[in-house]
Amino acid sequence: MWIALTAAFFAGLVSLPAASASPLLRPWVEGTPPPFSLDDLHGTPRDLQAFKGNVVLLHFFATWCEPCVREISSLQRLTSIARDKPLKIVAIDVAEVDLRVRAFFEKLPVNFPVLLDRDRAVTKAWQVSALPSTVVLAPDLTPRLFVEGDLDWSRPDVLATIATLYPAAARRTEPITIQTINNPRGEKTR
Repeated sequence: MWIALTAAFFAGLVSLPAASASPLLRPWVEGTPPPFSLDDLHGTPRDLQAFKGNVVLLHFFATWCEPCVREISSLQRLTSIARDKPLKIVAIDVAEVDLRVRAFFEKLPVNFPVLLDRDRAVTKAWQVSALPSTVVLAPDLTPRLFVEGDLDWSRPDVLATIATLYPAAARRTEPITIQTINNPRGEKTR
């Protein structure tokens, strides 16, 4: 406990305790923060612009934060649920030593990029003050939704809210059949 409080003090962030009620996605009202480029766990720079065209979940976390760890698992489940959707998850570790973050993800591998905000510059620019926090971006990378606290990303209401941000083609729910493609007027064919 003391280590977590000390880490929070030095990082300038607080970890939100588990709430009795699940937090809600709220509209983002803070304006548009600047785009960024951060190194991933392997030292490769990753640019936010590379994710354009997808709904993007920017998940700010730290490995010492219990609710953050729970939410990393929830986000991993979301990658399976939304595997055929234009959705990208980008986890941003806030102000931790690279080696510690790498060791954490060796034990808990994920299918999405983990970026390192070593000096908190991106965290500050995006006005994140509590961990975990997630900003949901529209395909044009405009922030649209925000949540502080750990959220179950597999909840039907959360999935439906995210789906409203997908490009129109990805929101299509009716199946496309060969008959529809070959015969757009719907006439019977043999």
